[in-house]
Amino acid sequence: MPHLEFAFWDLSEFMPAFHNVRRNMIFVECEKLVREEVVRVLAGDPKLRDFLIISGERKPKTVNEEWANAKSTEEIRDVIVVLARKDFGETEVFEGNARVPTLERRLIDLVYYSLKGFLPITLDEAINALEWCLNNRGVSITRMQRYATRRYIGWFFSISLYSLVENKRVNENWIDPRYLESGKRNYEAVLGVGRR
Repeated sequence: MPHLEFAFWDLSEFMPAFHNVRRNMIFVECEKLVREEVVRVLAGDPKLRDFLIISGERKPKTVNEEWANAKSTEEIRDVIVVLARKDFGETEVFEGNARVPTLERRLIDLVYYSLKGFLPITLDEAINALEWCLNNRGVSITRMQRYATRRYIGWFFSISLYSLVENKRVNENWIDPRYLESGKRNYEAVLGVGRR
């Protein structure tokens, strides 16, 4: 599909942060129009028989389920998740029409996809990856906040930052106080709605 844009990334750099994710996941992000076709092509490729192909939709399902169930349940295999992406900005060209999102975008996408139920990964695991990168990778919080806002989860991202600092999981000196104030306001607003 040479005329379409694709973004590729995986969980390898986040693996130290996870507690219950034991297998890597390779993300293939493509235009929404061709997502189902990409799923079919990957699921039918004999070279990818050792991978579980996940549909990347709400309540994700394994596309090659019959084969996956026929294999030993003790075997840990890699997973390919096919997702729809609207915006290929802030991605670096990998080769041809293949791109790689920035680290900040991968983190926000991991939180977004987990929050929306597109991944077989819990939101807690996605927040663990966020915490680990904030403590170890020198990520730009401003870039993450901007992208989270464009993804319509800016409020959730600010609450997550506030919560990580409040629970002493991230050093507050690394985060602009404005983000923490915003997170606290959003947190209190969510609590206020919950009490009604």
